[in-house]
Amino acid sequence: MIGMATKEYIRKLYYSQGISIKGIERKTGHSRQYVRKVIREEVPTIPKYNSTKAKHRPVMGPFLETITTWLKEDADRPRKQRHTAIRIYERLVEEFGFRGCDSTVRHCVRTIKQKLGIENQEVFIPLDFELGSHAQCDWGYADIILQGRQQTVSLFLLKLSGSRNTFLTALPSEKQEAFLEGHQRAFQYLGGVPRTIVYDNLKTAVTKVLKGKNRIEQETFSAFKAHYLFEADFCNVGKANEKGQAEGDVGYYRRRLLVPLPEVDSLEELNQLILQGLAKHRETRLVPHTDQTIEEVFNQEKEYLQPFSDLYHIVLGFVPLPIPPT
Repeated sequence: MIGMATKEYIRKLYYSQGISIKGIERKTGHSRQYVRKVIREEVPTIPKYNSTKAKHRPVMGPFLETITTWLKEDADRPRKQRHTAIRIYERLVEEFGFRGCDSTVRHCVRTIKQKLGIENQEVFIPLDFELGSHAQCDWGYADIILQGRQQTVSLFLLKLSGSRNTFLTALPSEKQEAFLEGHQRAFQYLGGVPRTIVYDNLKTAVTKVLKGKNRIEQETFSAFKAHYLFEADFCNVGKANEKGQAEGDVGYYRRRLLVPLPEVDSLEELNQLILQGLAKHRETRLVPHTDQTIEEVFNQEKEYLQPFSDLYHIVLGFVPLPIPPT
């Protein structure tokens, strides 16, 4: 019996590398009749996903009580969705018209945290990649207020390693249907497909971890890859830092976009808020080691992405999220 890995290989030779049917016959040993059959056949359908007396501080003085209140309230919030100094600075500017600098806020926050006995920090390593060649994928989670009740949702993240353009969407779970729908939303958002995506050894993608980088992939995931014609690269066991951009970004966007906890009536409303935040971020954030914004570099990178076909999400019954204008 011919496995999905062989079929995926044949489809990539034909669609990605442009090798003729005769050439594939010579390369694989399979008959031309079989090669034509694999090229023509539909990719197996994937199950539809149902989205189940202190120093005088002339600048900071009026805001000390507010900052202290926010930090105290964080004690009852998820650890990964508490205020950072930069998030407090942003809220002061947006909500109170604060006109001081961020360094003043950082110093003030550090002082208040010391009094309250609070401390934290984190780091990531920037890497350089050829445009369109790589993306990194990761899961995270966040708490939200949904219809008046606090609950946890899963966050699917896919980040282009070149431009750093990032897609984030909230889903009710991390099951395989959600995993694949997250990819489809990301490809639709980016307008294309990177050639290689880096993953942890997720059970939704990997059936068995072999020696080195070899993996036996979950068959439905292999079928999904065969349709979109991208490669999967899996981190070594216990080495999630090999996709350090994505690892750092889940927490980064959770703090930037989901603090304080958003109050929404649906996941669709939440995801629209996330998309608006992502648009603002890519217009203002510079790509490391350049003087260009993420938006400017992405406008170059999208020309190198593989074409994205809308056909597959129609088969699945997936309705793409509307993308707000930039």
